[in-house]
Amino acid sequence: MSPPKGWTIETHTHERGQLLCIISGNMRVITDEGSWITPPGQACWVPSEANHLVTFSQSSEFRTISIRSDLLTDLPKKCCVIKLSPLLRELILTAIKIGWDYRLESYEARLMQLLIEKISLEKETPFFIPEGRDSRLKKVTSAMHENVRIDYTLKHWGNVAGASPRTLARLFELEMGMSFSTWRQQLCLLRAIEMLLKGQSITTTAFMLGYSSAGNFTSMFTQAMSKSPTAYLREWNIDKEIL
Repeated sequence: MSPPKGWTIETHTHERGQLLCIISGNMRVITDEGSWITPPGQACWVPSEANHLVTFSQSSEFRTISIRSDLLTDLPKKCCVIKLSPLLRELILTAIKIGWDYRLESYEARLMQLLIEKISLEKETPFFIPEGRDSRLKKVTSAMHENVRIDYTLKHWGNVAGASPRTLARLFELEMGMSFSTWRQQLCLLRAIEMLLKGQSITTTAFMLGYSSAGNFTSMFTQAMSKSPTAYLREWNIDKEIL
């Protein structure tokens, strides 16, 4: 599928588990727990019967794999984002050709079982952003999703929400299970990946996110992703040719 920018699939569930694979663009899968932001080269796993909304912040292309409910025992019980390794990509392409229906004792069933095993073994990537329920907190996080900057402090966002920095700090710890600074950095990382894949330079990305230098931004990115922005882009350009 190739949804346009701003396209949204309203809240729904599936009887089967789904693996949503992003080839280009960007996707957010949103549940009551928070949102899983899925850049190219990654896939979002959505378990069966999970209430979720899907939205696209830019024109995108993705593929969907559905896995029967009787084969979900070893798969994650919650949403998560995983990397599309070369083997997983090949299995996904094969699964798309297989379709929904096949005999349990067939060759196709064995291939699907291998796909399931590969999904269960993949490590989660750090692309989850938890969301809170407090109205003041939601006002802040909604505004940050629109314009996150590492140099915007709790005092700045307190003015937006009509709450003291101390109150907001407490709400982040209580409802998100992490500090404001950790949540902000996580969102900055995800926005950075979006910008870099759209062709923004490292320096421009760093300054748009409020970093004082490209070096400071690169250090954050490298620590979080275990590779520099340059290495990440080089790897993605190779992966893109395979996809």
